[in-house]
Amino acid sequence: MTSPKRPSNRAWYWAIFTSFGIQGVFFATWVSRTPEIQQLLSLNTGQMGLFALILAIGSLAGLLLGNTAVPLFGARKSIVLSFIVAAAVLPVLGFAAIQHNLVLSIVAAFLYGASMGAGGIASNIEGAMLDSRSTRSLLPSLHGSFSFGTLIGAGLGTISIVLGVGVAVQFSAMAVISIVASVVAASFIPNDSGLRQHADMSTMEIRTIPSKKERLAVWREPRTLRVALIGLSFTLAEGTAATWLPISLVDAGLTPAAAAACFTVFVAFMAVGRLGGGIFVDRYGRSRVLLVIAVIAASGIVIVMLTNVINLPYLGAALWGLGCSLGFPLCIASITDDPRLAPPRVSMVYVSGNFGSLAIPPMLGGIGQYLGLFVAFAIPVALIAAGISVNKATKPLPTPADAEQGTDELVPN
Repeated sequence: MTSPKRPSNRAWYWAIFTSFGIQGVFFATWVSRTPEIQQLLSLNTGQMGLFALILAIGSLAGLLLGNTAVPLFGARKSIVLSFIVAAAVLPVLGFAAIQHNLVLSIVAAFLYGASMGAGGIASNIEGAMLDSRSTRSLLPSLHGSFSFGTLIGAGLGTISIVLGVGVAVQFSAMAVISIVASVVAASFIPNDSGLRQHADMSTMEIRTIPSKKERLAVWREPRTLRVALIGLSFTLAEGTAATWLPISLVDAGLTPAAAAACFTVFVAFMAVGRLGGGIFVDRYGRSRVLLVIAVIAASGIVIVMLTNVINLPYLGAALWGLGCSLGFPLCIASITDDPRLAPPRVSMVYVSGNFGSLAIPPMLGGIGQYLGLFVAFAIPVALIAAGISVNKATKPLPTPADAEQGTDELVPN
């Protein structure tokens, strides 16, 4: 039987690159209109935090769903279906907000988070596979595409607000564009990629498929747990900035425009770090780079915390974003050394990382309510310190590398 022609590795890379970018656009499209959604639904700050938590819970549910769907249906189908659902739900969320329908908005937010979570884990599993097959570090650039997508989404959201485009209209337009982009990109993902078992596998390959017991055992592996802790520390720092950085700076006396500009600096430096950081990883190794960026991230957060004293929020935001840029991608890359157990390990680290970026930051608001947000920022600093203390876990496993499987074809010129 003749197998259908597989897409080239280069096309595969750009398909996943586009997938990460679409996720970034989706995320920023929602974030850019949250003040308007809050106003339309008549929610106070605490209630809006709970509303955002609904989306986070949906995302975590989607991660668990995607963890099951990818091995059964493959990454290609999982990514397309997830993005189609997200694109279908996004306009519903906009129209529900306009109609002041809180119940429908909550349902839409949950489904939106779930679809993005499922698509995100599928994209990360694919990205990890690409990274492990290449002689160069690819995950930083793939996650850089997400950051670049957030810049695009935030920019389009700002333009829409300035032009007076309604939230439902913007959400609908972005949904159509995202569906087309995701379908086209997914056509360049191998149809059998991500499947636990497919027709082209040899008998020996089928025999090496990890059992359910082995897949569950990764949640108890000391090395994987250490890597998950490191990843969670960086995603918590990133999520804290996304949730509270502008608000904390406004509380400190900056204008809303200046606070928004600070967050833009954060996102921009994160994108730069991810798109250009791969060369440093290739030269110095994951463990050393993680140590350096942890110091940079912690320094940036501390500078922001001292805004009332030294007034250098833009510098702090830049270092905060640059320091957070490579942490999570390198954690994902560090657990793909064994391709056999890479998918369940990626799923485990991705779930814990998203818990850090989506679920924990809203809880910092409680501390900020009583002690101030700048004091609450000490928590991600402490967690970064705890995580980086075990950064040796990110070093490559001491197993013979199959150099013949590495290929520079995966890396675009």
